[in-house]
Amino acid sequence: MPKSKAMYGITRIDDEIRNSHAWRVSLRRQNVMYIKNFPDKTHRGKGRALVAAKAYRNEIVEKHPPTTRQEICNIKRSNNTSGIPGVYCYSKHYKLKNDCIKELRYWEAHWPGEKPGSFQKATFPIQEYGEKRAKKLAIDARRAGVAKLKGVFWASERGVK
Repeated sequence: MPKSKAMYGITRIDDEIRNSHAWRVSLRRQNVMYIKNFPDKTHRGKGRALVAAKAYRNEIVEKHPPTTRQEICNIKRSNNTSGIPGVYCYSKHYKLKNDCIKELRYWEAHWPGEKPGSFQKATFPIQEYGEKRAKKLAIDARRAGVAKLKGVFWASERGVK
């Protein structure tokens, strides 16, 4: 069951064994984790602890806005070899009817689509454009696609006021 916007980043801890009862704020902003517990005992009750947790959460969200879709798209992954996130060089091998193997190399750009879970792509064959031009076209296509993205990263949507 999805959590409400009012409880974004806030979870309940009720551990009878350790006699621990608190609200926990846990948010990630620009790759930094913000975690803080608000014990019922310290705040003189479950309701007051929740009010304090929400105030802290709101302060974090205000100081550190959610990551945008464009920011997520520009994070370079550790397995990136092109130097540009979402741009890759591919090589496919095809077997022709005469049993000859033909290689098709191309640069490809990927970026998220408008709808959640969808994506867009553009491919540029090296045989048609040449290595440098195909890579440049892929980079330009990726940048243009990412520039059109609006909103925040899906995991942060409930944190937007």
